[in-house]
Amino acid sequence: RRTVELKHGRISMLATMGYITPEITGKFPGDLSPSAGLKFADVPNGLAAISKVPAMGWAQVVAYAGFCELSAGSDDWKTGTPGDYGFKVLTSSDPA
Repeated sequence: RRTVELKHGRISMLATMGYITPEITGKFPGDLSPSAGLKFADVPNGLAAISKVPAMGWAQVVAYAGFCELSAGSDDWKTGTPGDYGFKVLTSSDPA
């Protein structure tokens, strides 16, 4: 359960950054779908993007998310502390 909470929290943080970043820094130059004549700049932010991105683009997103979900950390809850990837913050006084 703790592993799922950590994963969902991280996904939420990435989604928030994915929404904010294009507003601040701009969007990628070039074409999102050359065959459809769709540029990155033409895609709006937020939920309005769902109808603008081609179906194969969403299929790629879902396929990559499935790959990430199935390939990493599925038995983390059995073998160790959830969320502990052995990374130590430089300012931490934790000896691990």
